[in-house]
Amino acid sequence: MIVHVLLVVILVGPAMLLPWVGERALRAGDGEAVHAAGRRTMAFNALVAVAGGFGVLATVTSDEYSFSDPWLIIATTLYVIALGNGALVIPAVLARIGKDLQDAQGRLDGETLEQHRGRLLALAGLNLVFYTAVIILMVWRP
Repeated sequence: MIVHVLLVVILVGPAMLLPWVGERALRAGDGEAVHAAGRRTMAFNALVAVAGGFGVLATVTSDEYSFSDPWLIIATTLYVIALGNGALVIPAVLARIGKDLQDAQGRLDGETLEQHRGRLLALAGLNLVFYTAVIILMVWRP
């Protein structure tokens, strides 16, 4: 349980916030920094999967909690969605944005820039909401 909580504390924050670093790099027109944000987002979300593994272990060995608890079903579902979004979808979007920026030498037209930015902010916002809901459910344990 301690390892699970420690890993969550260390890893979930960066996993939630790194896409916003990519958005900042997008506004700056730095394609390489966008790519780097995507790689880091993928890496931290993959590490969050390790934290989730310890959470599964903590639940399986617990006498108090079970995967049939409604709060745990909801939290697990949101966690899986956030993990997939953060490890697969957001890094792919950041890679595409980084490539477009590099192809355009850092100068995207206003419409393309806003489309990329809107997509990225929507996905990053969803992950922020999902991970936040999981954290609240894990702390609250209704």
